[in-house]
Order: sequence, then C-alpha cells, then structure tokens
Amino acid sequence: MLRAKSTSTATAIAIALALVGILAFVGAGCSKENAGKDDGGKSTLAGGKEDTRMVAKVNGKKVTETEVAKETQRLAMQMSGQVDPQQMEAMKGAFRKQAIENMISRLLLEQAVNKEGVKVTPAEVDARVNDIKKSFPSEQDFASRLQGMGMTPADFQREIETGLAFDALFAKHTTEVQTPTESEVKAFYDANSGDFQQPEQIKASHILVTVGKDDTPAVKSEKMAKITKIRNDIKGGADFAQMATQYSDCPSKERGGDLGYFGKGQMVAPFDAAAFALKVGDLSDIVTTDFGYHIIKVIDHKQARTITLDDAKQDIATYLENQQKQAAVGSYIESLRAGAKIEYADTTGTSTTGTTR
Repeated sequence: MLRAKSTSTATAIAIALALVGILAFVGAGCSKENAGKDDGGKSTLAGGKEDTRMVAKVNGKKVTETEVAKETQRLAMQMSGQVDPQQMEAMKGAFRKQAIENMISRLLLEQAVNKEGVKVTPAEVDARVNDIKKSFPSEQDFASRLQGMGMTPADFQREIETGLAFDALFAKHTTEVQTPTESEVKAFYDANSGDFQQPEQIKASHILVTVGKDDTPAVKSEKMAKITKIRNDIKGGADFAQMATQYSDCPSKERGGDLGYFGKGQMVAPFDAAAFALKVGDLSDIVTTDFGYHIIKVIDHKQARTITLDDAKQDIATYLENQQKQAAVGSYIESLRAGAKIEYADTTGTSTTGTTR
C-alpha cells in the first residue's frame, strides 16, 4: 500500500542532513534487512579525541574530520544489513562523500536559522524529547540507548533543538505550497492503483538470542538453553514484552519486542514461515535463522484487501503535499549552496589535499 509521508518535512530532510541518527535511534527494527545486525548504535568515536582537521569550510565555518567521521558512521549504520559486508567496505568512500555534503548542508541551514532569527523555545524541545522518550519502555532504556550512541542527554537536546529549528525554517519557505485538490488526490489514486492493494499482514513481537557464525557447538548449546528457558518462563506466565526488553538481542527489545505489521516475504524465510503459521495470541516454538534463535508471538492478523479511495485520500493528500514541500525545501537548500562560499580540503572526500570551490 501507499506509504504516506506522515512525518514532517523537517524530519525527512533533517535526517538526510545528519541529525545524528535520531530517526534510527527511535525506530530500529528486525526485518529481513536488519534483523540481528544492530550494534547498539555504538560510535567508535564516543569518548575519543576530537580531530579538528578541516574537511570543508562553509562561509568561513569549518567542517571537521570528527564531524564527518560521525556522519559517515551514521550513514553506514543505516545501510547495515541491507548490503553484505564486502559491499559495505566498497561503499566507504561513497558514505564519506555523502557525509561531507550532509554536513555542509547542515551548516548552511544552521547559518540560515541564525540569519533569519528562527527561535525554538525550551518548552518545544522538552515536549519533543518527552515524545521520543515515550517510545521506550523506561527511562533506563532511553538512557542506555543514548549511551550506546555515544551521546549525552545534552547532546540529544541540542539535536532536537536543531531539528525543530530546521522545521521552523522550512515552514517559512514552504508557505506557497497548496493543499492538493480532490481531483489531484483521485488522479493519484487511479494512477497508482497497485499501491493500494494491501497484502496479508501480521503484527508480531519476538525475542532474539543471536548466534554468531563462529560460535562453537558449546556456545550454541548455551544459547539454546537460554532461549528455551525464556520460552518456558513465558509459557509459565511471564510477560512477553518484559522478557523481550530484558533478554532480546534485537533493537526491537526497546519496544518489548514489537516488530509492527509486516507482510509475507519481509522477514527471513524461517521466521516468515513460522510467524504466518501462528494464530493470534500463539507463541511459536524456537525458530532458527541465520541471526540466531527466536521466539515469536502474533498480536494481530489482517487479511489482504484493497484500500478504498475514501480510506486513502487523507494519506494521499498528505503525501502529495509533503512531496511539494520537500521539492520546495530542496530548491531552498540549493539556493543556499549557490549563494555560499564552500571550500573543500579535497574534491573526492577521501584525502586532505587543498582545492577550493
């Protein structure tokens, strides 16, 4: 079905412009692409020495090696699990180039925020932080996630403040965007009818005990004993979500193991087959995948259906309006670049020899 862009334009753009992985911070899951691949968001730079060498300069303001390294790592984390390790290695240069451009765009926007006098109140920042905290089972889980990312609460507050400032800045430059008409919404629906065929879906939670490819038979036996005990405890009345939060090795543990809704083929084959064989409320046997040992619980089941125009029109209108806003924001950022003095330490993003643009 249509994935309407219901998040704010600022969120979508700010993520691309390196707000230090806040979206990934909130919403990491365990799909076919990323199950068992999360490293907890740990930065190799956390607690490390700052590298203040210049990579680029934007209207006299320096972008440092440390900033680029952190953004490069964030981009790599976003892709982890979607490509194999060899491809990831080959993409390092591309990640770095994109990281440099992201940091340049971020600096341009920060400078625009200051120039246009955009202000964000502490109350607005606190409200957004509290909204994010609510997505975690507890304050301790939230604090642990921050620590794993190498961020302090103050760092996180600053990133939220920056994101909200960008939001307000973008709002000033998207005022001419018009709400889509009913005929435009219907035209989109008719032209994209295939997107409104919603496949069979289930909502499930799981607990994962990871198994590494180099684990010995003895280690695998210990891990099987661990997952077996967890399952037995749940069968005996232990709360699934609490057990997931305490014992699962998947990032979804921060949501009590909740994976949300997914269709057939979105998870790795053994997981997929086991999950879709369960009835709502059922607990699976132990399921073995390349990522380790799983226990699955199905929460809800939706049959395949066609989403009607009436059901879809609000999402379509939001999607079309946000497309227009993102185009307007893209044009605005390009105008900032066109009017800026941008200097690069190099043209490839992989060395530090001097060139200027």
